[in-house]
Amino acid sequence: MVMGAVMVSGRTGVVALTMLLVCVTGTETAGAATAPDVDGYLHDRLAATDTPGAAWAIVTGDSIERVGTWGRDGDGAPVTERTPFLWGSVSKPVTATAMLTMVEAGTVDLDEPVRTYLPAFALADHGRASRITVRHLLEHTSGIPGDAAGVTDRFEPRADPYREAVAALAEITPLSAPGDTHRYASANYLVLGAIVEAVSGRPFADYLREHVLDPLDMDGAITSPEQAGGLPDGHGYVFGQPAGLAPRYDRTGPSYGYLGGTVTDLAQFAMAQLDEGRHQSTQVLAPASVKSMQRGDARVTDTQRYGLGWREDSRVAGDGTRAVWHAGASPGYQTMLVLLPELDRGIVVLQNVYGFFQDEQLAGTGLGAATLLAGGRPGGTSGGPTYPVFVAALFAVLVTIAGAAGWAVYRMPRPGAVRRRRTVLGMAGWALTGLAAAHGAAVALPAAFGVDLSLMRLWAPDIGWLLTAIAVAGLALSAVRLTTGCLRLRQAGGPPADGTGDGLTSPGRSDP
Repeated sequence: MVMGAVMVSGRTGVVALTMLLVCVTGTETAGAATAPDVDGYLHDRLAATDTPGAAWAIVTGDSIERVGTWGRDGDGAPVTERTPFLWGSVSKPVTATAMLTMVEAGTVDLDEPVRTYLPAFALADHGRASRITVRHLLEHTSGIPGDAAGVTDRFEPRADPYREAVAALAEITPLSAPGDTHRYASANYLVLGAIVEAVSGRPFADYLREHVLDPLDMDGAITSPEQAGGLPDGHGYVFGQPAGLAPRYDRTGPSYGYLGGTVTDLAQFAMAQLDEGRHQSTQVLAPASVKSMQRGDARVTDTQRYGLGWREDSRVAGDGTRAVWHAGASPGYQTMLVLLPELDRGIVVLQNVYGFFQDEQLAGTGLGAATLLAGGRPGGTSGGPTYPVFVAALFAVLVTIAGAAGWAVYRMPRPGAVRRRRTVLGMAGWALTGLAAAHGAAVALPAAFGVDLSLMRLWAPDIGWLLTAIAVAGLALSAVRLTTGCLRLRQAGGPPADGTGDGLTSPGRSDP
């Protein structure tokens, strides 16, 4: 959040993945796949998407059935089951688990307004903000827009990250009344992290570790920038090829999209969700709480609903097999976690690459593996022409604008005739063209995808830098044409000649 949806949704688009789920669904079933079957499928998919490194685990409620690895990490070392990844929005069901522990402890009520726990919580529409409940946040039915700019993905050091991020929401206008519509927005889970801090009186990461991560033996979980410093580089796609991308970390990110860890860490979480909240002899959540998390009450599409941190869908295996799942992406990493509760099986797939335009193919790898695991036949998820066509179009725009600016410099004013009106109109037209190109590249196009230009460079480096180059070229074109136009007018001097209508002031060659 595929293009706009991926950006907006904490980096996996709701509509796009819904359509993708249909694409990977087979219409026939062939019996549950074995672990080697899934391994073979994943090897083929990872090679097809040029994924540098990956790890996956197949689990049941009481065991890790299989762990597989592929390729190398960003430091060049072979990926192992101890290699850390960032999990993106798969952080959300983990945060929902932490919130449900508070509900069970009686310190939070899902149907209480957020302001009961965060009195300072505000949106631009104060009336709607006052009616938003904790449940609305969990289900993404608060009305907060997915492109709540400047609230998530904040990488600068901050004294009180959650408080400052929640304060920034006061400028955001909700798009619908609380409870009306599912609108996926990572800001919802950022606010949940702030509630955990306010109620517990502790940093979110500390509460999460004590009540969820440690009881589930998720020993390698990453919850802070300091821990994230040990991550190998992830990868982004640059003109279709993976390129190293240094990890970045938002201090409010653990609650919505920046948790991380190994494949076995996330596998432990999946096991507990399959085993009614149990992990070995520890009951992390009551079975009723787990059931409420996995039951989708907020409608997303005809076949998909969103629960408390989970998506619920019936199209994974093509025969109505129920799937509970979440996808996630953070800069340089992609994650898929799919539970098949009726089959007591689940799969975790971690990849150390992410691309804005490659989201469908990358997510399709994990969803296809889940389809196979459920006994279905995964279909193809090859990328369409959108990405190369878009790149080619941006290159064409860049070359055209840069060429026009270069030509204007080459044709700097020289002695000859000057048509004043034509010069003024040409100067204004070209200057406006350059400014329009700069605005479109720097503001309008990124906004159409729910981000600003800096985030576009983060999530799609090639597209982001092409847009940056177009913006710079557009400004340069405007500056050059204004400068050359003014020089021509200065060279002409004097009033327009009588009867010319064009302001011809001197004989000789006219301005082209």
